[in-house]
Amino acid sequence: MPQVSLFLQRLLGSAAPVAAVASEYTVDELARAAQTSVRNVRAYQDRGLLPPPVRRGRVAIYGGEHLARLQLIGQLLERGYSIASIRELFEAWTQGRDLAHVLGLERAIRGPGEPEQPGRLAFVELQAIFGEDLDDAVIGRAQALGLLQFAGDHLSVPSPRLLAAGIELYRAGIPLPALLDELESIRGHVEQVSAGIVRMIVGHLVNPLLQSSLPHADQLEDLSAQLLQLRPLVEQVVEAELARGLPEAANRELSERVHRLLQGFLQRP
Repeated sequence: MPQVSLFLQRLLGSAAPVAAVASEYTVDELARAAQTSVRNVRAYQDRGLLPPPVRRGRVAIYGGEHLARLQLIGQLLERGYSIASIRELFEAWTQGRDLAHVLGLERAIRGPGEPEQPGRLAFVELQAIFGEDLDDAVIGRAQALGLLQFAGDHLSVPSPRLLAAGIELYRAGIPLPALLDELESIRGHVEQVSAGIVRMIVGHLVNPLLQSSLPHADQLEDLSAQLLQLRPLVEQVVEAELARGLPEAANRELSERVHRLLQGFLQRP
């Protein structure tokens, strides 16, 4: 969720006010500037929400980043976030981890139900299926596309459904290189369609909540519920368009093929 990252960066990073960055505070001065208590400052520091101050002898010196963090902590607490969730949010942001999980949006993005579990396959089983067609080039391409992963004495299959479909198409007579070519093409188109759908949802639903501040915790719950409702509708649109497009493409290709055959017969002496 890049809007969240940019917002945190603006408050925690170099976009803090120049005067605040240039200022130095004792713990008492920092607490007054942030309109909180010295006890809270120390509690937040003990819990990992604030970086440690610079020590000058026995005096702890805080800077603009500490003030920005304290102000953000106050805003998040007002919006219904717990100390634990704020700490997790800061840790995810500083470590470059996925913020969707922290904000409770991971399930909405992933979709309802459990994700597909990877399968396990012995290399000899794969050889039995594809025989001599399973050469080094095919294996390399399958690995590059994420269809197979070598895991010690066996192969890990990230998507058993995708592999099962490929096996059936191969048994129907489609060569492995052609299947891999088409998968690569399909993936490129699907990623483009997915990016467009996500941009539409983010632009109209997520951005209004993340213009200048993080939404309240209950707003994120509402957003998560809304995304969960939208996902099957989006999949329904894609499925309907595929159901429309496949027969049209098949009729077009078959008609053209039959037309050429008939033309060939008519042109025979």
